[in-house]
Amino acid sequence: MLLCVALTLAVAGTAPVAQGPSPAPITIVSPQGRRSLTVTTVNGGDYLSLDDVAAALGLTLRDDRVTGTTTVAAGGRSAVLTPERNVVSAQGRLVSLAAPPLRQDGRLVVTPEFVTRVVGVLLDRRVDFRRAGRLFVIGDLRVPRVVVRGEFAASAAQVTFEIAPATEPTVTRTGSELVVTFAADAVDAAVPTVPANPLLQGIRQGDGASLVLATGPRFQSHRATVQPIDAGTTRLVIDLLAAGAETLTPAAPAPPPPAPPAAGAGDPGPAPSLPPPGGFRTIVIDPGHGGEANGTEGPGGTLEKTVTLQVSRRLKALLEGRLGLRVILTREDDRTLDQDARAAIGNNNRADLFVSIHANAAVRPTVKGAEVYYLSVDRASLESRRAIQQPDEPLPQLGGGTRAIELILWETAQLRHLEQSATFAALIESALRGKVEMSPRPVQQAPFRVLVGANMPAVLVEIGYLSNPDEEKALTSAAHQDKVALAVFEAIAAFRGRLEKPAQ
Repeated sequence: MLLCVALTLAVAGTAPVAQGPSPAPITIVSPQGRRSLTVTTVNGGDYLSLDDVAAALGLTLRDDRVTGTTTVAAGGRSAVLTPERNVVSAQGRLVSLAAPPLRQDGRLVVTPEFVTRVVGVLLDRRVDFRRAGRLFVIGDLRVPRVVVRGEFAASAAQVTFEIAPATEPTVTRTGSELVVTFAADAVDAAVPTVPANPLLQGIRQGDGASLVLATGPRFQSHRATVQPIDAGTTRLVIDLLAAGAETLTPAAPAPPPPAPPAAGAGDPGPAPSLPPPGGFRTIVIDPGHGGEANGTEGPGGTLEKTVTLQVSRRLKALLEGRLGLRVILTREDDRTLDQDARAAIGNNNRADLFVSIHANAAVRPTVKGAEVYYLSVDRASLESRRAIQQPDEPLPQLGGGTRAIELILWETAQLRHLEQSATFAALIESALRGKVEMSPRPVQQAPFRVLVGANMPAVLVEIGYLSNPDEEKALTSAAHQDKVALAVFEAIAAFRGRLEKPAQ
């Protein structure tokens, strides 16, 4: 078994419990339907009642009063947990959690991470936690991300839905409501608060995969337009009109579909059709910066953290929609996240690939071009290299006895993947070169902290220089972001093809 350890493999002791106000519930979406779970705030984090989780997912719980442990089981699989200890034995392997299960008011409570990392093993199904949408997705369900925006005037209102992966929406009017239904199992929706106006009173989650627009007293009619943005994203625009009103002009109209490339233009063409995924299933995309860390800022005020998240979302939609891969964003909204935590997300999800997306800056505004980096080998000392060959270390196992666990020091995790990281970096450079301008040194090595602890092939992509006014303008356009996302997508498809190609 493989564990990545930053400094030590720690087992949490008893911690003081501080309960805060109850946050919004978390919803489980599974083939059996939807179920909302009440959330308790403990020590600043979200916790769920294990009884509620078990009832929602058909798990069985058994307490052992002698050992103080609880066994969670499903379909012949089981896990053993101990309150206030952050190591769980699941199907014979140890799973380390960031926060332990706790006893709270006489019941066991667990974090969302417990559900994704432990319950997923018991169900033998993919379990994704959409933190921004407060949503668990169980199994291979189609749950697109829907971002909603609104524009309002005195006699007209316009609501825009950006849907990724691309999903067909339909709009029906039912009394004083407009119901938007998506061809999906559920939706992960980011819905804004609607300001008081006479045309639209609010937007809420409907039944199944739908959103409901509650119209106001001046509403008379509506117009709905579907605009495909790219292969991975659909845009739905709904105009709500009062009597005699004209449609609002969209603030940011969708770009026209790109013309097919001329022969020899360097565009690789449609994405390759690959066999169903085998060992290559999970990719972590890391939108650089976020929260208090804005990253670089262009002369026009464009923030790196904004551009990297936009490109990452487009790349995620392409990978999910075309290759059916499991794609995890290290952040799905504007939040602060340290460098080691980003790599840890890849390690904890046993990702097959890690891609960190950034935008560059230089003192001279004329500097431009995309660049791809993998870890500089001289970051690790010879002693660190030898640490890779250290013998397995016996660790105590829940229920008694010990087990030999291979420990990989955080500082050496990337070393064993450098050759594949270099190969992947070259594939990204080749794909980008056919679509965007490249730096004179397009592939480089550097000691980026975010790559150090990644226990899988990992690269950092600088998609352009925000300090260059022309590149800043390009990086904010949907068409250019599509080109960047498509290039990285094609490189990932090619890299997977190499790994899955049968040995000659």
